[in-house]
Order: sequence, then structure tokens, then C-alpha cells
Amino acid sequence: MIDWLLSAIAAAGAIIIVILIVSFFVASAFTLWAAKIMKVENATFGRALLATFLGGLASSAISVPLSLLGGVPGAVLGIIGGFFLGSLVVKAIFRTSYGKGLLITLLAGVLAGAIAVVLILLIVGASFLSCS
Repeated sequence: MIDWLLSAIAAAGAIIIVILIVSFFVASAFTLWAAKIMKVENATFGRALLATFLGGLASSAISVPLSLLGGVPGAVLGIIGGFFLGSLVVKAIFRTSYGKGLLITLLAGVLAGAIAVVLILLIVGASFLSCS
């Protein structure tokens, strides 16, 4: 009994790790796409990977403590602070202006959100088709 439970937990952990790795590469692709749209000259996938990783770390480093202030104001401050700090990282890695760094960060999030909505709608639509 306990062996089955441990193997199920290990399998779930492995699936979560794979999902995190895939989502990291997908987020980096959206960052690269946004940088190409903003016409950043030295936009490469390697830089996008680095910007996604370091931007996520920097964003978490500021958003977690701010969100611990409590309530909705702390959470909102954490999100805003994380966004601005992440865009500073993008600015530094892509060697561009702060305005382009902000727009790259914002555009990458909007593109990812739009694609996620389309995928969810496709999945929900397909599930309704299979219910007939």
C-alpha cells in the first residue's frame, strides 16, 4: 500500500518538474517573440532564457516580501514591484532602453495570456463536441 502511494507521489512530482521546465521554455519563447516585435537588435533565445530566469528570480525576490505585508494592498504592491524589477532585468540583458524593457515584459505577458485563453477555449470547445 505504501509503495503505491510513494510511487504515485514520485510520478506526480516528476510531472510537475516537467511542466515547470516546459513552461520556462515557453515563457522564454514569448519573451523572445516580444523582443523581436519591439525590434531589439540582439534578441536571441539564450538571452530570452536568461531574462526569463533572472527576471523571475528578481520578481519573486521583491513580490514575495511585499505580498507578506498582508491583504490586497500588499499583493498588488508585490505584483507591481515584481513587474518593474523584472523589466529592469530584461532591459539589462537585452541592452535596451527601460521603455522597451517594460514593453517587452508587458507584451510577453499579454501574448502568453492570449495564447492561454485560445488554448483553453479550444479545449473547452472540444470537450463540448465530445459530449454529444
